[in-house]
Amino acid sequence: MKKVEDYTIQELQEAIDGIDQEKYREKYSELQSELSKKMMEIQELNAQIVKLSGSTPLQGAMDESQNTFTFKRCFLACCCSIGLLWLLLGILGFFGFGTIIANGEQVHGISALVSAVFGGGISCLIFGFMVWLGEKALRIFEGA
Repeated sequence: MKKVEDYTIQELQEAIDGIDQEKYREKYSELQSELSKKMMEIQELNAQIVKLSGSTPLQGAMDESQNTFTFKRCFLACCCSIGLLWLLLGILGFFGFGTIIANGEQVHGISALVSAVFGGGISCLIFGFMVWLGEKALRIFEGA
């Protein structure tokens, strides 16, 4: 059987979650104590890393994994800005304003809304691709 000191943090957390606290108080407190020791070790190591590099490793790892520049994220960002503008124009066109032009004519009603959704989607694809491509080129030039 494995010693409590050899458990990983995840194994300790799973053991704590699965143990009957009332029935096995000593084992529960031993697991809690070991988990606290391991967490203190992590904090000490993080403090040393911060002292050496100037940023927290967990924060850097989280930022890196969550903010990776991908085409998908770029396209969604365009949809949140340009796409909403097109949607607003489509809604205005739906209510009779001359905001959408398709095939050289102003369109109104449902055709204005449909045209705006397609126009917005195409615009988001084009601008998203251009920004994504520009970011890739910038990385190449910065790395050189």
